[in-house]
Amino acid sequence: MPSKSKNFPTWGYVLLGVLAFAGFYFVKNLGQRTLLKAVLGQPADLIAQAMSSARVSPGITNRTGKTHSKNFKVENLSAKKDSLVFRFLLDGERANATIKLWMTKRASGSWEIVRSDTLFSK
Repeated sequence: MPSKSKNFPTWGYVLLGVLAFAGFYFVKNLGQRTLLKAVLGQPADLIAQAMSSARVSPGITNRTGKTHSKNFKVENLSAKKDSLVFRFLLDGERANATIKLWMTKRASGSWEIVRSDTLFSK
């Protein structure tokens, strides 16, 4: 009788590769937006739009160069508040930018950025 091989099958490696790629794609493109939406709720779309536009803004990229990473922090997080302070960092080739947003919820229920401040550091 032939002995059974206990090696991992080839299709298993392919399946693991596909799962790893799907996980990487989710974290890279959808993970941050999904996390923001889960934590912040409604203002997450406005914050994601501000972060995306800041990465390509000529006023910011002229000083920082190409940005290669972004981090974010919510200050005084509470689901019952009608105001929110949000800070995100853009790490660039020449400098870093810290962008702070003050947001408020209007009577209509929509969120609006009322003030923003950008600080550059090397």
